[in-house]
Amino acid sequence: METFDFFMIVSGGFAAGLVGSLMGLGGGLVAVPFLNLLMGIPMHNAAAAGLISTLGVSCGAAGRYLRKGGLIDVPVALQIELAAAAGGLMGGFIVGYLKGALLQVVFSGVLVYSAAQIFRSSFRTANSDSVGKLISSTRMYIAMGLCLLAGVLSGLLGIGGGLVVVPVLHLVLGLPFKSSTATSNFMMGLTAVPALSGFVARGQLDLGISAPLAAGVLMGATLGSWIMPRISTRWLKLVFSLLLIVTAFEMARKGLGAW
Repeated sequence: METFDFFMIVSGGFAAGLVGSLMGLGGGLVAVPFLNLLMGIPMHNAAAAGLISTLGVSCGAAGRYLRKGGLIDVPVALQIELAAAAGGLMGGFIVGYLKGALLQVVFSGVLVYSAAQIFRSSFRTANSDSVGKLISSTRMYIAMGLCLLAGVLSGLLGIGGGLVVVPVLHLVLGLPFKSSTATSNFMMGLTAVPALSGFVARGQLDLGISAPLAAGVLMGATLGSWIMPRISTRWLKLVFSLLLIVTAFEMARKGLGAW
């Protein structure tokens, strides 16, 4: 790998880790399009590296949140993580039967959905320090079903699953929004490990790409977890949602062209 490519991947990982930790979405939402569209890396390899970036975000951000205390709801996370991990394992093996062009088209749809969710959340005025609702068994079962879907998406596309997990924690289980973001960061690392197993079994995890990406992600996630409690992320979310729309268009165009 050339020195320029090495530093490009580290820089892309830093951006993925920073944004992922701020929004609880995992690094894959930035890392996968970066590797696939800008670096020309095949979609399956990019998705595998995206899971590494998700693991890096979880380690960098969740570690700081756990040390600080109060933001991560560990009991809730552990109850629903089993479903997310099972979904990740399923997605990691299913993806081996899908073409890269199809994954690009599906990923573009996920990006559009993500942009809409992030745009809406930028105008949310709910009190982030409010106490969560009493969680009934029905709500917990619904949350587990949705987290199973989040895990499948994580394994298929190399993203963290936070697109589904954050709304589930906040809207279904009633956790405060910042607590939902931090808890999602904690869960994503646990989901990424089983999701990676399918990519590793097929030899699609390229350590030459994943190692510098993970280094950048870890630095970005550590910085993001320090920034997140201190700032309002409204403008960041607005700009990021616009960037996701542009990226979704380009990825769909490339995927449909190859298909």
